[in-house]
Amino acid sequence: MRVAVIGGGIAGLTAAYDLANAGADVTVFEASDRWGGKIFSSPVGERRVDAGPDNFLARVPDATALCKELGLGSRLTVPVAPVPAYIYRSGALHRLPEGTMLGVPTDFSALKGLISETGIERAELDLSLPATPISSATSVDDYCRARLGDEVTDVLVDPLVGGINASSIKHLSFEHGAAQLFAAAQRSPSLVEGLRAARSKVGATLGSAGKNEPVFYGLEGGMATLIEALVDHLEPRSDLRLGSPLVELPPGFDSVIVATEAHAAARLMERQQPEASELLHQIHHASVAQVTMEIPKGQIEPLDASGILVPRTEGMLMTACTWFSTKWAQYASPDHFLVRITSGRFHDQRAALLGDTELINQLTRDFATVYADPGEPHSVRVVRWPNAFPQYQPGHAALVDEIDEALSESNVKVIGNSYRGIGIPATIKLARQTAAAVLG
Repeated sequence: MRVAVIGGGIAGLTAAYDLANAGADVTVFEASDRWGGKIFSSPVGERRVDAGPDNFLARVPDATALCKELGLGSRLTVPVAPVPAYIYRSGALHRLPEGTMLGVPTDFSALKGLISETGIERAELDLSLPATPISSATSVDDYCRARLGDEVTDVLVDPLVGGINASSIKHLSFEHGAAQLFAAAQRSPSLVEGLRAARSKVGATLGSAGKNEPVFYGLEGGMATLIEALVDHLEPRSDLRLGSPLVELPPGFDSVIVATEAHAAARLMERQQPEASELLHQIHHASVAQVTMEIPKGQIEPLDASGILVPRTEGMLMTACTWFSTKWAQYASPDHFLVRITSGRFHDQRAALLGDTELINQLTRDFATVYADPGEPHSVRVVRWPNAFPQYQPGHAALVDEIDEALSESNVKVIGNSYRGIGIPATIKLARQTAAAVLG
């Protein structure tokens, strides 16, 4: 069986890995000059640092299982920061309240100092309000405002859920963009009670460990270690083609797996699969830009947390920052702090309109407002992700079903994080399911 895989990110490489292991003749086409898609590392000063995701959910087994299968089990690491994160609000930093799950409080007393008394009282109504109707058109914003009110939704839910997806929760499907919250809503009319029931299994707060397992894993050497292991396994078994952009689906293969962003897949299929192409164009994407700095010690005090989240209501370009040197032991240094500042959300193109120097200056000013003036960084890296973060808008699942139906009579399948789950574990799961379906 000859199989073409278009796209050499985590989705395409995982599918190719399973196909090659089963004896298929696999060719992987990657348009760029490197493997990994959004998972790669690049230099900041003398160190190579993750330029995309730096961790994955541990409680969803697919990524952990693949790492162990590739011999990376001993290189799995967990965050070491004493505090998961801070929220910036109205000129002050506040610890992410204990018991918060994706911005939803399970302990209302922990909200004091961050949320007003009126806001806490409104959120507490969740415990007594009748069930909120949910449909395929329900957004995260719709549901959370109905249950928790405006203040908790704006200050906590939007920066956490929206930050994960680079989205506006007004345009994010409740069922498919915040699956953990949706599952809790199925357990109980009260969102808070539904999350309390699940809390012991998934950990109390963002980044904290549950009773039996961590919430997040990283990898020694960065997440690119996973990509390198996949490529090392594939090279003797498959035809790997870097720098090989395609303008349409390649002929001569029994199956074609398209593992790109939905908009790129749409362009590839315009001539051969026009119905699927039109549907794929309906999946929208957000752009993100990041500035990573090495800040000499002595110019700034260390943060005791993995990072800081900035709600949209603060009006800043900066949406978050990650303190790599606090979050991960491997990035600790006697001389520098390592900080990544992030910008960009769905329907917010300000970062895309700035040149690199302007972007660095604006994000540095925002960081100085939120935390402290970093002074003159030792080194700076800018990474941009244009149209790279798929938006799971209300009705997303039905749209993906239509795409699959449009391709059902062809030899073409689509995989990646544009379709049936955001994040590395979900992307790996779909890739492996699709490879199994191709193999029959």
